[in-house]
Amino acid sequence: MIGREELEVERAARRRLAADPELGAGNALRRVLEVSARPDAPFVVAERPLPGLHGPAAELSLAEVDALAQAWSCWHLDHGIGRRDRVAVYLDESFEYLLHFFALTQIGAIPVLINGRMAADTAAAHAARTGAAGVVTDRAHAGPVREHLAASGRRPWVDVGAEVRLEPRPLPERSRHRHAAEDPILICHSSGTTGVPKPVIWTHGQAVAGFRHQVARAARHEETLLLALPQSHAAAVAFTTLSLLAGHRLALPAGFDGASVVRAIARLRPTMAVAFAGTFAEVATLDANADDLASMQTWISIGDAAHQAHVGRLVRCGRHRSGERSLPGSIFVDGFGSSELGWGIFSHATVAGRASADRCLGTPQAFARAAVLRDDGSEARPGEVGMLAVQGPTVSPGYWGDSDLTYRSKLRGYWLSGDLVYRDEHDRFYHVDRTTDAIPVAGGVAYSLLMEELLLARLPELLDCTVVAGPGGPAGIARTGRPDADPEALLRRANDVLRKGGHPPLATLQIARSDGDIPIGVTRKVLKRQLREQQGGNAHA
Repeated sequence: MIGREELEVERAARRRLAADPELGAGNALRRVLEVSARPDAPFVVAERPLPGLHGPAAELSLAEVDALAQAWSCWHLDHGIGRRDRVAVYLDESFEYLLHFFALTQIGAIPVLINGRMAADTAAAHAARTGAAGVVTDRAHAGPVREHLAASGRRPWVDVGAEVRLEPRPLPERSRHRHAAEDPILICHSSGTTGVPKPVIWTHGQAVAGFRHQVARAARHEETLLLALPQSHAAAVAFTTLSLLAGHRLALPAGFDGASVVRAIARLRPTMAVAFAGTFAEVATLDANADDLASMQTWISIGDAAHQAHVGRLVRCGRHRSGERSLPGSIFVDGFGSSELGWGIFSHATVAGRASADRCLGTPQAFARAAVLRDDGSEARPGEVGMLAVQGPTVSPGYWGDSDLTYRSKLRGYWLSGDLVYRDEHDRFYHVDRTTDAIPVAGGVAYSLLMEELLLARLPELLDCTVVAGPGGPAGIARTGRPDADPEALLRRANDVLRKGGHPPLATLQIARSDGDIPIGVTRKVLKRQLREQQGGNAHA
C-alpha cells in the first residue's frame, strides 16, 4: 500500500510520460514500468484463467505481464523472428493476444492479430496476405489453419504456442527495438461486415495519438475498465495501452455477449466498460438486475453509433460523477470510429436524465478534422448527406500490401470511412448509414439506420431490429419481447411509424425466433451483407 503523496508523484510521472513524443504503443509497457510505484499490484483480473509463468492465474500484475512478454519475446527470437517480420496470432480469445502484441513489438516485429472466431480459411488467407513468417495458434485452430495455408502454397511455421509452458527469460537489451513514430506495430483486420477482412496498419505513434490528451484527466482516478471486446481487436490494444498510462485496472469477462458482460460486471465491479454497440444492445435488452450493474459509471461504445433506445436503458443504471458529487445514472460515450480511423474521431456523451439527438456523433475531437464530401470531392452543404471523410494523426497509413485499396479509400487528402453522414450548422455530425447499407428506393435512397432508430423509439415491444435491402424494397427482421407477436400486425404498425417519419415502408418484416436468425460477425456486428443475400436484395446503393 502506498501513500497519497507517492501516488500523486506517480500520476504526475504518467502525465509527463503521455506527453513524451517517443512514447507509443510499442514501448508503453516498459515506459510505464519505469515510473510505476506499484508494479506488483493487480493490473489484469479475469473470469477465465490468465496465462502465467507458473500456471494459470486469476490476475496478473504489471511486473508479471512484463515478465511474460519478455519470455515470449525470447520464444519468438528462437523461432527466427526479427525486426519487421510479421507473425499471425490466431487463438481462442484470451489475454495471450495482448501478451504476444507486447512480446513482438518490443523486438520490432509486427503482430497480425486474427480473431479466433474467424473461419480458418479466411484466417489463413489473411495470414498469407500479410506475408506472415509464422502463426501462433492453439490445438483447436492449428490443424485447419495448416491445411488452408498449405492449399495457398505458403509455408509459414505454425506452432501451438498457446500450450507452451514458458520459462522466465529476460529479453537481452540488444534485442529491444527503439521505435520511431511511423514504425508499424500492428496489422489488425476490419470486421469483414462488407466482405473479406482488410489488413489495417497501425503505427507506434498513431496508436496513442487519440488518447494522449485524456491521460492527464484519466490518471486522477483509480478505475477498473471492463474490456468487453475481443482481445484480438485493435481497440483492445488501444484501451490496454490507455489503461497502462492512466493506471487503470483491466477486467476481462469470460465472453462478449450481453449475458456474459452482465455477469462480469456483477462479479468484477468495473466502473467503466468498453464494447461494440452490438454488445451493449444485448446488455440493454436483457432483464438485468439493477444491483448487478450498480458499479457502472461510464459505458464506452466503439465502432458503429449506438441506437438511442439502447443507450437510454443503459444510462439508467449505476451512478456518475459531476465534480465532487455522485449522481444517479451513468454516462454513455459513443466513440464512433473504425480500425482504419484508429480512435474514436467523435465522442458524444449521453448522461442519465438528459435527452440526446438520434444518431448524433457530436463534433470532431480536437486532434481530428472531419468533412462531408460528395463523390467529386466537393464539400456537402449543412444538412446534405455525403461521405464521412477524416484527417488526423490517428488515421491508419493504409492496408498492408494493398496500395490500390489504400488509395481508393482516400479523397482530397481525407480517409473515407465508408459511412454516410450529414452535419448541421453547428458542425455536429449525424450518422445515417454505411455506404453499403443504404437502400435504393423509388424516388431516392432509404437509410436503414434511421429507419431502425425510429422503429426502436416508437415500438416498445421491439428489443432490436435490422433493416436491409430486399427484392421488393426495404426488409426488416426484429427481436421482440413477445414470442407470440403477430408479424403482419407488427408490419402494419411499423409501416405506419415509418410513413409518418418520412421513410418508405417495409416490404416484409420477419420476427427472429432464435439467435441464429440474425447473422452476427466476429465483433458481434450484424452482418447485413448476409441478410441482404438471404433476402435476395441489392448489395448496396
